[in-house]
Amino acid sequence: MANHPQGNVVERREAYIILNLLPGIGPGKVQQLVAYLGSAEAIFAAAEGTLQRVPGIGARLAAVLSRWQEHCTPEQELRLAQSAGVYLLTQDDDSYPPLLRQIHDPPLCLYARGDFAALGKSRNSIAIVGSRHTTAYGRQMAAFLASGAVYHGWPVVSGLARGIDTAAHTAALQAGGCTIAVIGSGFCHLYPQENIPLAEQICDAGGAVISEFPMHYLPEKRSFPMRNRIIAGMSRGTIVVEAGLQSGSLITAAQAMEQNRSVFAVPGRVDTPFAKGCHALLRDGARLIESFQDVVEEFSLLPDLQFKAAQTSAREREAQPVTLQPLEKKIWDCLSEGETAIDDLIARLEEPPSSVLGCLLVLEMKQLVRQLPGKFVARASNRVVT
Repeated sequence: MANHPQGNVVERREAYIILNLLPGIGPGKVQQLVAYLGSAEAIFAAAEGTLQRVPGIGARLAAVLSRWQEHCTPEQELRLAQSAGVYLLTQDDDSYPPLLRQIHDPPLCLYARGDFAALGKSRNSIAIVGSRHTTAYGRQMAAFLASGAVYHGWPVVSGLARGIDTAAHTAALQAGGCTIAVIGSGFCHLYPQENIPLAEQICDAGGAVISEFPMHYLPEKRSFPMRNRIIAGMSRGTIVVEAGLQSGSLITAAQAMEQNRSVFAVPGRVDTPFAKGCHALLRDGARLIESFQDVVEEFSLLPDLQFKAAQTSAREREAQPVTLQPLEKKIWDCLSEGETAIDDLIARLEEPPSSVLGCLLVLEMKQLVRQLPGKFVARASNRVVT
């Protein structure tokens, strides 16, 4: 991007980058300006008086737009992004998440780091979100559902926050899948800082970390609801695992509903505040989810070739042998005779109950074992194991 003396022409891609940097100018204001003037680049060719006549702009914002060089330095921003391995995307770029273009206020720019192919795959992704303050049950369910998504060929989208988000990203990585993190700050102030290593793992494993905020944008209260609309907007559906009545995850769910996307909620114990948000969603029409198969069934009748391709990929994965750890293999062999009581399984293996129960959870995440009523378990797959 070259320096632009006052009055020089600004091209469309540059226009969106500049607009994203300017204070007080967001997707809604830009939509009004484009509707009035015809294009993003026309904004910077218009006289200040013309800009003032655009509905919702007024004298203050017209002055900011007319003298934009006083408020931002796009060349400096691009150099900083490049030095951090971050690339800027606009809606004109092929790598811009396809479903995100469909919402009413898509981000003007996305800062992205990682594998751009992950953003294309997001057309068949599922969002998994929940409270930062959570329980072991919530983290277990987030991991279970994220692993199920991977084994069915779905990328997992979340917000890199503590709690449920971290559990979902981590499980997707451990299952060998693709996960995308949407952050509520600029890359120079990634939040929370303890998840910087997780963000690096996501990028290294073929996923991506994205933000609509400039590099030095600090995390603040209003930035996270803005982040949540991206999580919901780039995904086919949103799963809320555990959330209180004041949780930001309910904002994500509401935005998913507004965007005409499916919403799923995990039921919890009625005596815990962490379940109240999910139960409120269920009362309002969200679909109850117990395993990722519920998501697959929700979308199975939709005529979507891309989705069918993801299902085909999952079937190919089913045909591949899977390697088990020693105790997992012992459990698998014990279940060759059919349904088995968990207590009998523990007694037969002569292993600590916690080890057996932990392995059963891992096998369930791998879609190899399913739990049955009455504390029984059985094989859930005919896959070849080694």
